[in-house]
Amino acid sequence: TGYSKEEVLGKNCRFLQGEDTDEQSVEAIRQAIKNGEQVTVEMLNYKKDGTPFWNRLSITPLKDHHGITTHYVGVQSDITELRETQKNLQEANRDLALFQDKMTFELEQARRVQNFILPYILPQTNLLSFSSIFEPMDQIGGDFYDIIEISQGVYGILIADVTGHGIQAALLTFMTSFAFKNLALQTSSTSKVVTGTNEKLYNKMPRGSFITMFYAVYDSHSKKLTYTQAGHPEGLVVRPNTQEIIELKTEGQLVGAFSKEMVNYTEASIQLEVGDKLLLYTDAILEVRNRVGIMLMRKEFTAFLKSNSHLPIADLLKKIKLFGLNYSGLKAFKDDFTMIGFEVLA
Repeated sequence: TGYSKEEVLGKNCRFLQGEDTDEQSVEAIRQAIKNGEQVTVEMLNYKKDGTPFWNRLSITPLKDHHGITTHYVGVQSDITELRETQKNLQEANRDLALFQDKMTFELEQARRVQNFILPYILPQTNLLSFSSIFEPMDQIGGDFYDIIEISQGVYGILIADVTGHGIQAALLTFMTSFAFKNLALQTSSTSKVVTGTNEKLYNKMPRGSFITMFYAVYDSHSKKLTYTQAGHPEGLVVRPNTQEIIELKTEGQLVGAFSKEMVNYTEASIQLEVGDKLLLYTDAILEVRNRVGIMLMRKEFTAFLKSNSHLPIADLLKKIKLFGLNYSGLKAFKDDFTMIGFEVLA
């Protein structure tokens, strides 16, 4: 503290106190000594040159065999650096809480915008019935879908999965949605729409980012479904009349990852029947694992679809979700869960 031995011997240590010393700590010492009790306090003291320091003072009474206090042992520890660290940590925690509040607000705003690009009302006619389930793993996710009426009775159905989650994934879903929608309203060719979307996004996305897509166009008058698969799980046609599960596959690469010279998106078509159900989904349902880590087998999923093929499309989607959760034993999927589909009514 800067004092010599001669300056301190025989004196009360109150000479270390100053204007900012907490009186409550001083009183705690007085009471402990009065009652012959041990006490530890942290108080602001001052060195001889006036420099303040935080002092952790521990006072312990020494008693004789009659239980009478004869001496006290006092130990001082300079904890100024520790207190400064604690102060900095508290300030950092306050800053972190403010940052977290800001991020929560921004994520909520992004979630609202992301919901804005999803179809608010699904088309419903006497010829077909649409249904969807969208449950992002985080506040905002990388899955999205769209259903647009290209012309009367002709519908474009898109499902896509952007890499990642959070703000970056939301921005990529916005970019992809706008690029897709502008193209989809210009042509009924699914391969041209996916090819054009890839061209608009290539070199405009963060390094390592990409999108998987499955895009289909359905003409409710002719019952013809045309589709293009781009790195996405294949679509499924559930045909209850014959208990078939028909896989819809085409050749095609990831979207946004390669230049137009390196990609080739093809399209195929299928004639649907009354009662058929188109099912599009992201990979959450295919990658679900049970409690011991075993992934759901494709044949189990197919068997489930066959046994429930008679259900209306909305009920079928709900039951698929419940099937996946029951298999995993969890209350929610570990990835964004998205499914869309329609049923041919007439």
